[in-house]
Amino acid sequence: MDHDYDLDIAGCTHVRSYREEAAIIFSALDCILNGEKGIYASSELTTGRRAYGLFDEHGVRNGHELREKIGEDPHRSLILAPNIEAAADFARRLRERFGGTELVITPAPFEAPGWTQAEYLNFWETLVRTRTKAVYFNEAWQYSNGCTFEFVVARDAGVPTFDAQGEPLDLERGIRQVARAVAELVSRGLAPTRLQAHLARLEEMRAPAGSS
Repeated sequence: MDHDYDLDIAGCTHVRSYREEAAIIFSALDCILNGEKGIYASSELTTGRRAYGLFDEHGVRNGHELREKIGEDPHRSLILAPNIEAAADFARRLRERFGGTELVITPAPFEAPGWTQAEYLNFWETLVRTRTKAVYFNEAWQYSNGCTFEFVVARDAGVPTFDAQGEPLDLERGIRQVARAVAELVSRGLAPTRLQAHLARLEEMRAPAGSS
């Protein structure tokens, strides 16, 4: 469609801060949510059980060692791509469970070139706290750095949390699942430092107010 104000926009560039970019993306989401809150579908993406399985298979402890071992960047093809597909399928199944009446948000397709992992996590934390009425966690969520972080955020924000079958996933059950995942990975010679940090934060939430 032609407009009087048409310009060659293909090569246009814009320099913005992280906060400005995040605000633009949230404004686009608000066009869809229109004052409502959505269901957030949390699923492993960059880390998780699939990644740890590859570490075991190739006898390495982390993604850097895996890259050196197989001589290529395995992240997108062996970890991220199949995880994105599984996460999208989980979100579709959630939408079907609610009969198409709920807006289900999945982080799987989202890409922000240049963002650090901390910036991604800050963005999803803000979304969970401000635009989400429940978070559902896919199978094996307890092995994922991102999912366990989102569980911490949801519990701290008072957002209801559920497992993949739709059963309530309360703080105590979440702690048990993450603790078992951490113990298993440590027994396999792996170093799940992020999971351990998130577990510690969950255990702090459990501690009675005023206790040391």
